Amino acid sequence: MDRDEHHLLEEGPLERFKGATLQIKQDQTSRSPSTCGGLSPENKASKSKGTLCPMPVGELEAREYFSSRDSLVNSAIDECVRLFINPELDGDLLGAWLLTEISLWDTEKERLVFLTCHSLMIVKYDFITTRPLEHQKVSLSCVDTVVVGELIYPPGSMVPRLNGLANGVMSVVKGCLLRPLQERWASSEDAEENLNHQHSSPFEFVNFEARPRNVRGVRAMWNKGEPLPFTKRWNPFTNEVPLCTYTSHPLLWHKGNNEGNTRFDVESFAERLTFALDQTSVNNGNPPCKIDYQPIVLQNYVGIGSLIHNRNALGFFKSRGKFSF
Repeated sequence: MDRDEHHLLEEGPLERFKGATLQIKQDQTSRSPSTCGGLSPENKASKSKGTLCPMPVGELEAREYFSSRDSLVNSAIDECVRLFINPELDGDLLGAWLLTEISLWDTEKERLVFLTCHSLMIVKYDFITTRPLEHQKVSLSCVDTVVVGELIYPPGSMVPRLNGLANGVMSVVKGCLLRPLQERWASSEDAEENLNHQHSSPFEFVNFEARPRNVRGVRAMWNKGEPLPFTKRWNPFTNEVPLCTYTSHPLLWHKGNNEGNTRFDVESFAERLTFALDQTSVNNGNPPCKIDYQPIVLQNYVGIGSLIHNRNALGFFKSRGKFSF
């Protein structure tokens, strides 16, 4: 009998029990909020490249992201550290990441995230003009809840169905328009190879099935357990929302989920964040931050605006033909 349970930020594996006729493989249990754990190598392997990415980024598309240039990201991090982080007030820098922030309206935005011993800082950085546009700093002592898990939509949401419809339309366009042109321009040998790889029709129903996000994320909240007021929940222009939600940057699956590219990985950020919150509660004598391992619900029911926004990556700084924004 095999039993595999995967959670984020596990402790070490349980013991291996052996018997005469029964063997149970190594099991893993979730990390308790009062301890400082991390991802085990086995769990990292289970979240390998391509397993969680809903829309894989190809080589040409990856080059359109200005943040695909490592030197540019490094210089942006150095500039923000110099401008916004005070070592005497914020403490030592624990890490810096380039992640995807998901707003209350389910729109994805590219953000630099900095974590120090005492603060969490979010920076909107313009990678085209190479300058920070706005920043927000939150004291870790104010964060009372962290949720780690898969990003999901409410049961009555139309967003997964709209995503499936959009994917189906794209598959039809690629299969009926782009593929014949590629076969015409390609050599006969390449065309035969592409034909061998075509095992399904673009009109198959599976291409139009509802598509959930199928990605994991982390949400930090500092609202003391109180619901968001109406004026903040339904105001798309407010910046005073006492929570933030992040998932991995699209470039994570292009560059590979290895140690050198953890700056794009939300798993790495979640690990460091829970560690910093544990240390903050111990040092300040505050109650421990509540850490839940459960799905993160995105309250988006119709989602036409967010679908257009996210499909065109309008929250990311990219080269878009003759324009860059």
